[in-house]
Amino acid sequence: MFRSASPSESRPEGPLELRRRARLTPSEWKRKALHAGMGLFALTLRWLDAGPAAALAGAALLFNAVVMPRIGRGIYRDPRARRDAGIVAYPAMVLLLILVFSGKYLTVAAAVWAMMAFGDPAAAIAGRLIGGPTLPWNREKTWVGLLANWAVASSAALAVFVFVSRRPATPDSAAILVIGAAVYAFLESVRSGIDDNVVAALPTALVVYQLGLIWPPRLLAAPGGGAWTPLLVAVALNAAVACAMGALRVVSVSGAVAGGIAGAVILAAGGWGAYGLLWAFFLGGTLATRLGYRRKAALGVAQADSGRRGAAHVAANCLVPAALLLVGAPGAAYAAAFAAALADTLGTEVGTLFGRRPFSPLTFRRLEPGTPGAISVPGTLASLAGAAAIALAAVALGVSPARAIPAVAAGGFIGALAESVLSAMGARFGFRLDHEFANALNTFVGAMVALRLGAGLA
Repeated sequence: MFRSASPSESRPEGPLELRRRARLTPSEWKRKALHAGMGLFALTLRWLDAGPAAALAGAALLFNAVVMPRIGRGIYRDPRARRDAGIVAYPAMVLLLILVFSGKYLTVAAAVWAMMAFGDPAAAIAGRLIGGPTLPWNREKTWVGLLANWAVASSAALAVFVFVSRRPATPDSAAILVIGAAVYAFLESVRSGIDDNVVAALPTALVVYQLGLIWPPRLLAAPGGGAWTPLLVAVALNAAVACAMGALRVVSVSGAVAGGIAGAVILAAGGWGAYGLLWAFFLGGTLATRLGYRRKAALGVAQADSGRRGAAHVAANCLVPAALLLVGAPGAAYAAAFAAALADTLGTEVGTLFGRRPFSPLTFRRLEPGTPGAISVPGTLASLAGAAAIALAAVALGVSPARAIPAVAAGGFIGALAESVLSAMGARFGFRLDHEFANALNTFVGAMVALRLGAGLA
């Protein structure tokens, strides 16, 4: 984001691949057993309040970070490493869940903890021992692993929820947890560049929490009185738009299909205003990508395939906004997600063309063009303009009120800046964010910042 130059980060869309069955080593079995065994401590939330539970989670975090490197490297993925990111991230995310969902919502933390503890090992074991077709968005993981994760995470979350809450399961609570487990399994399957525990836990918990507040969602409500008509209109319209975009080669074939699905969901769940904001982002991002394309191509930093976006790009930029509509989040959060997406796109494209003196967002020291996380003044200004433009468009389209403009614009800018900060940290600490995941993270951070700054804004 904001960078002055970088190589294209697009990946070709490959054919279906099969993953062969493989054995798990004894150390891997021990690791999975320990991972699942720690999940049994989620049952203690039946008796513990948030304070004692957080203290125990904090102690586990310190133990895994300080003591395990001395006594437990035998279960590390790489025994030669000084620390294992997953072993540290697991208790860290449990601690975060307990702190965020304290009080009467501690059952949410318990349920998602169960998903982490049992869904993750189930996916790894099934994926390795059974193999099968790989996921189109992550060739390192399989459909078998994804489905095993979903099935086990759903069952474990429901069992732990019933035990901790001390009340029987209802159809509504079961449906919410099954949907939450599907979100968790999907997020765990995404190629991110960082540990899966960090990626999946908090967003899943937020989805479960929000669904509990607005259940049933608009699209899942019982149809009646012509309630199916808006959905049918949304599907038909976006099917036609997808065909036109594909025929005109504005987007790739996969991008047209994914865009049609995203557009149908957004129109059906959010109405014409939300749909208009989707188009505002798409047109702004497309124009920015085409700006100076020949010059960017000559420098080797242009978007691949003549700037035509594929399914991965659509998912990265639209998945979070669509999910926000489905779970009934305020319009300001939806707008801020697209504000972050456009801010990131403008920052990158303008920074690539006009950024001459890139620098680090952490130290403000000069960096070479193309350095991960580098930002520039032109890119930063363009990012601010993009976030503000979406904030104003959201008001004009009736998506969010005028008083939400500062929260939406700030959320959009901070969300876009998050990628640069994390990329700079990755260059320093030895990890690299996946490009599509980073774009989705931008939208999520933007929405969360807007919610925090403008709590209660519709």
